[in-house]
Amino acid sequence: MEVLKILLDVRNHPVLIHCKRGKHRTGCVVGCFRKMQNWCLSSVFEEYQRYAGAKSRTTDLTFIEMFDIINLRQCLYSIIYQYQGASKKRKLMYQGETTQKPPRLTSF
Repeated sequence: MEVLKILLDVRNHPVLIHCKRGKHRTGCVVGCFRKMQNWCLSSVFEEYQRYAGAKSRTTDLTFIEMFDIINLRQCLYSIIYQYQGASKKRKLMYQGETTQKPPRLTSF
Protein backbone atom coordinates (compact mmCIF):
# COMPACT_ATOMS: atom_id res chain seq x y z
CA MET A 1 0.00 0.00 0.00
CA GLU A 2 2.80 2.41 0.89
CA VAL A 3 4.53 1.86 -2.46
CA LEU A 4 1.29 2.54 -4.33
CA LYS A 5 0.79 5.78 -2.39
CA ILE A 6 4.27 6.87 -3.48
CA LEU A 7 3.56 5.91 -7.10
CA LEU A 8 0.27 7.79 -7.18
CA ASP A 9 1.70 10.99 -5.70
CA VAL A 10 2.61 13.22 -8.67
CA ARG A 11 5.22 15.00 -6.56
CA ASN A 12 7.34 11.85 -6.95
CA HIS A 13 7.09 11.66 -10.76
CA PRO A 14 8.86 10.48 -12.81
CA VAL A 15 9.27 7.17 -11.00
CA LEU A 16 11.46 4.17 -11.77
CA ILE A 17 10.19 0.97 -10.19
CA HIS A 18 13.05 -1.37 -9.45
CA CYS A 19 13.78 -4.14 -6.96
CA LYS A 20 17.24 -5.53 -6.37
CA ARG A 21 15.79 -8.82 -5.11
CA GLY A 22 14.09 -9.92 -8.32
CA LYS A 23 11.17 -9.50 -10.67
CA HIS A 24 8.39 -10.71 -8.44
CA ARG A 25 8.08 -7.77 -6.06
CA THR A 26 8.25 -5.31 -8.94
CA GLY A 27 5.70 -7.34 -10.91
CA CYS A 28 3.28 -7.41 -7.98
CA VAL A 29 3.62 -3.67 -7.38
CA VAL A 30 3.07 -2.88 -11.06
CA GLY A 31 0.15 -5.32 -11.24
CA CYS A 32 -1.57 -3.66 -8.27
CA PHE A 33 -0.81 -0.25 -9.77
CA ARG A 34 -2.46 -1.33 -13.03
CA LYS A 35 -5.54 -2.40 -11.04
CA MET A 36 -5.63 1.13 -9.60
CA GLN A 37 -5.57 2.40 -13.19
CA ASN A 38 -8.62 0.21 -13.98
CA TRP A 39 -6.81 -2.12 -16.36
CA CYS A 40 -8.69 -5.32 -17.06
CA LEU A 41 -7.24 -8.23 -15.13
CA SER A 42 -6.26 -10.20 -18.23
CA SER A 43 -4.09 -7.28 -19.43
CA VAL A 44 -2.50 -6.97 -15.98
CA PHE A 45 -1.67 -10.69 -16.02
CA GLU A 46 -0.31 -10.53 -19.56
CA GLU A 47 2.03 -7.65 -18.66
CA TYR A 48 3.20 -9.47 -15.52
CA GLN A 49 3.85 -12.73 -17.42
CA ARG A 50 5.77 -10.94 -20.19
CA TYR A 51 7.93 -9.23 -17.62
CA ALA A 52 8.47 -12.24 -15.34
CA GLY A 53 8.98 -14.68 -18.21
CA ALA A 54 9.81 -18.21 -17.06
CA LYS A 55 9.89 -17.00 -13.43
CA SER A 56 6.17 -16.15 -13.43
CA ARG A 57 4.49 -17.34 -10.22
CA THR A 58 0.87 -18.35 -9.81
CA THR A 59 0.99 -16.99 -6.25
CA ASP A 60 1.90 -13.53 -7.59
CA LEU A 61 -1.03 -13.61 -10.00
CA THR A 62 -3.34 -14.65 -7.16
CA PHE A 63 -1.99 -11.83 -4.98
CA ILE A 64 -2.63 -9.28 -7.73
CA GLU A 65 -6.12 -10.64 -8.36
CA MET A 66 -7.04 -10.63 -4.66
CA PHE A 67 -5.42 -7.27 -3.82
CA ASP A 68 -8.10 -4.98 -2.42
CA ILE A 69 -7.71 -1.49 -3.86
CA ILE A 70 -10.88 -0.14 -2.23
CA ASN A 71 -9.11 0.97 0.96
CA LEU A 72 -6.40 2.75 -1.00
CA ARG A 73 -8.94 4.37 -3.32
CA GLN A 74 -10.92 5.72 -0.38
CA CYS A 75 -7.75 7.28 0.99
CA LEU A 76 -6.89 8.80 -2.39
CA TYR A 77 -10.37 10.13 -3.13
CA SER A 78 -9.76 12.82 -0.54
CA ILE A 79 -6.66 14.01 -2.41
CA ILE A 80 -7.09 16.17 -5.51
CA TYR A 81 -4.23 16.77 -7.92
CA GLN A 82 -4.41 20.05 -9.80
CA TYR A 83 -2.14 22.10 -12.00
CA GLN A 84 -1.54 25.57 -10.66
CA GLY A 85 -1.12 28.66 -12.82
CA ALA A 86 0.31 29.06 -16.31
CA SER A 87 3.58 27.36 -15.39
CA LYS A 88 1.70 24.05 -15.00
CA LYS A 89 3.52 23.27 -11.75
CA ARG A 90 2.03 20.28 -10.04
CA LYS A 91 0.66 20.84 -6.60
CA LEU A 92 -0.90 18.32 -4.27
CA MET A 93 -4.13 19.76 -2.92
CA TYR A 94 -6.43 18.35 -0.29
CA GLN A 95 -10.20 18.42 -0.38
CA GLY A 96 -11.50 21.86 0.60
CA GLU A 97 -8.28 23.64 -0.36
CA THR A 98 -8.43 26.09 -3.27
CA THR A 99 -5.86 27.56 -5.65
CA GLN A 100 -7.33 31.02 -5.27
CA LYS A 101 -5.34 33.44 -3.17
CA PRO A 102 -7.23 35.38 -0.51
CA PRO A 103 -8.21 38.91 -1.59
CA ARG A 104 -5.50 41.45 -0.92
CA LEU A 105 -6.54 44.29 1.34
CA THR A 106 -5.47 47.73 0.23
CA SER A 107 -6.05 51.08 1.83
CA PHE A 108 -6.94 54.27 -0.01
